[in-house]
Amino acid sequence: MIRMHALVAAVTLLFLYAADSAHAANPLGIAFKTVTNVPLYAKPTGMLITGRCNRYDPAFQAARAKGAEVLAYINPVARPDHYVCALDTKYYMNDIGQVPLWPYPTYGQRSPWPNTRMTDIRAGSEWSNYVVSFVEGLMREGKVDGVFLDAVGVRPWASLAEWNSWPTAEKNAFAAGNVDLVRRLDARRRAINPDFIIVANNVWEAGTTKALEGERYIDGVMIEHPKPLSPWHVNYVKKPFGNLGHRRVLVVANTRADAQAWAKIPGVTHVSDQTSAQYKNPNTPPVAFQVLNDR
Repeated sequence: MIRMHALVAAVTLLFLYAADSAHAANPLGIAFKTVTNVPLYAKPTGMLITGRCNRYDPAFQAARAKGAEVLAYINPVARPDHYVCALDTKYYMNDIGQVPLWPYPTYGQRSPWPNTRMTDIRAGSEWSNYVVSFVEGLMREGKVDGVFLDAVGVRPWASLAEWNSWPTAEKNAFAAGNVDLVRRLDARRRAINPDFIIVANNVWEAGTTKALEGERYIDGVMIEHPKPLSPWHVNYVKKPFGNLGHRRVLVVANTRADAQAWAKIPGVTHVSDQTSAQYKNPNTPPVAFQVLNDR
């Protein structure tokens, strides 16, 4: 009887371990400023997000050569008020002053963060067309594995954007413009490089404003500093997103322990324990590297 209990216990533990491992996520490193610790992510199933100015640093290419996925950072919904670096200016039409701005309530009035202006991300706008062309260039260039679309989703979240004061028509125009952008990016990658990854740093529903169609055109989202195992986000990260076979759902947690907890949530594929102040370069990986069956 004792042996039978021991056997049952062992089988139970094995089952729990297997179930736990099936949902174990991989390390994510955000390297907006420097490449310190980037080599620690240079393994199959590791992921790195570059900054605005360091996309072509050799450290990222070295990490890719060892199996890591590298996503290039771009922000389609806002442009800086001042010069950041040459690579950033190239993205912003080679002249930040030429970037078309959000026209409501008056042209160039909206600002999602200090020292930035919201861009005219409406469907089919000159700026939206330019972003599609720019990302198509990254697809053809072959020096990154995908793009990280900062703030692309149903709405801007920073208080400075004053979203709650927007009229419904303006809210709908923003959401529809973001859906149109990812729809066209998805169409271009399917034609050029179906392995190209698209991740958006946002969600696609907020209260009564929904843009759920956008989820089908991307491989996943990044959830940035949610409350520990927030029930709404736990449910949201289970969504299927795109159908190209490389689903990527990222969680940037508040602490290392929090990242390790999110790594076990079904649907999460990559986790980081970096705070916003630590986006300069990655911390050491908060979790071990796990097999992804889509590789």
